[in-house]
Amino acid sequence: MDIPYFDRTYITSIDQDKILAFKGWRIETAGRVPAKSTILTHNTALQMVFKEAIDKKWMLPVQVPILSNKGVAGQRRAAFSKEEYERVYDAIIRLEQNSRKEKTRQIRELLLSYIEFAIHTGIRPDTEMEGITWGDIHMHRDGHNVVFFVTITKGKTTKYTGPREIVCRDKIFGCIDELRERFPDRKPSDLLFRLADGSTTKELGKAFDKAVGDVGLKNSAHGVRTLYSLRHSYITWQLKSGEVSMEILAKQCGTSVQMIEQHYSHVIPSMFAKELSGVDIGAGKSPKKIKLNATAKAKLEVRLTAQFKEWEVEFKRRGCV
Repeated sequence: MDIPYFDRTYITSIDQDKILAFKGWRIETAGRVPAKSTILTHNTALQMVFKEAIDKKWMLPVQVPILSNKGVAGQRRAAFSKEEYERVYDAIIRLEQNSRKEKTRQIRELLLSYIEFAIHTGIRPDTEMEGITWGDIHMHRDGHNVVFFVTITKGKTTKYTGPREIVCRDKIFGCIDELRERFPDRKPSDLLFRLADGSTTKELGKAFDKAVGDVGLKNSAHGVRTLYSLRHSYITWQLKSGEVSMEILAKQCGTSVQMIEQHYSHVIPSMFAKELSGVDIGAGKSPKKIKLNATAKAKLEVRLTAQFKEWEVEFKRRGCV
């Protein structure tokens, strides 16, 4: 991690007074006391530099200053419940249908695909999402079953960790299918999130804010909801389901277990409801699900098998799904 305050500073000149001065500069630059997680990140970077200096005998262990980790405790992140997300989605559909200009309609159409992709992957909006190309999406098929993967090559953490692979929720299929129909002449190098005319836009956040405001969900007890709240919603929903460990979720989202524990501690106890209460709520009535008869199920599997087989063939020909 690059800390510009210490640019062109000799490691041996960083003493306790210099660390105190750095703390003051950090608060003045940010305009607030930094979060504890930010301070821990800075401390980790400094400790690595000090360790290197000690290993190369540029300084003695006794010369290493004490690094404090006192900061503002991590806050809960503003997220959506599943019902709230559906309300926002429906609001965007209404906005799209009532668009006066074609460009505005295209922005709102793209926004629907954008939020569906974000809510089913946990990928960071902005740099991570906007850097995805068609060539970054690949699939693994087993008959009528398919799993989609996305390789993240740009974003907040890839500079330090390199690309990471995301496993998509099964509901991502509809979003990818719509994008395929919108761009029949797509190439692997084409950006995934483009308007129907092929151009990109910076108006998705503004359009999302309008939809959220229209249904009265802009503000929450944990802050203002933005596109980034979709990532927080994904993490919250995954934790509540209890089906994914924090270690796996951290790798999926390109973050750390410590960060999840810090910002989502209100959710974590629900992961262990059975163990903590001694009662298995799931042992009661199961939620109602639409059941297909044998004939309808067989027809659906045949259709999906043919469809995904066609996608595989097209992937080999185009280099993208």
